[in-house]
Amino acid sequence: MKDTDFEIRTATLTAADQKLVGYAVKWNSRSEVLWDEFVEQFAPNAFKDSLAAGTDVRALYEHDHTALLGRNTSGTLVLSEDATGLRFELTPPDTQLGRDVLILVERGDISGMSFGFRALKDQWDSTQQPYVRTVLAAELREITVTSLPAYRETDIQIAKRSLLTQHPELVDLRSHWAYLAGL
Repeated sequence: MKDTDFEIRTATLTAADQKLVGYAVKWNSRSEVLWDEFVEQFAPNAFKDSLAAGTDVRALYEHDHTALLGRNTSGTLVLSEDATGLRFELTPPDTQLGRDVLILVERGDISGMSFGFRALKDQWDSTQQPYVRTVLAAELREITVTSLPAYRETDIQIAKRSLLTQHPELVDLRSHWAYLAGL
């Protein structure tokens, strides 16, 4: 994977005392089926090296880099790994966006967190259907407050990735179905 490619995931959050807290990732929690091809999960401490390196991680609203809510280098975003997953505490700014996000979370209109990452090491299990991708090590790039979590526990959106990228020897079933449908 190129240094410029990264992937996005989603989980849950809550608001308390003008902070947002929750888990952006829960270990060994399988995603829904991605691209009709595979499911994914994160191994415990997948972000250990990234966090230890002091990677500058931003907290955003809806993956919009102009909608900055905090960052770990300023201390407004605190990230840690525990037995459950990648935990965060975010103190949004006293701006219109920050106040709006807190209100939307308190009302229950927003309950999802997403995250962007670059997989450094992963493992594929092709003995199961669907295949299972386990991310063993990753560089955390961002966490994002989102109104569109992709699934229940560790929601997901995909950016520039596919099972066929990792295993080009496999038949592209999407192309096959498009051919059969006359598209």
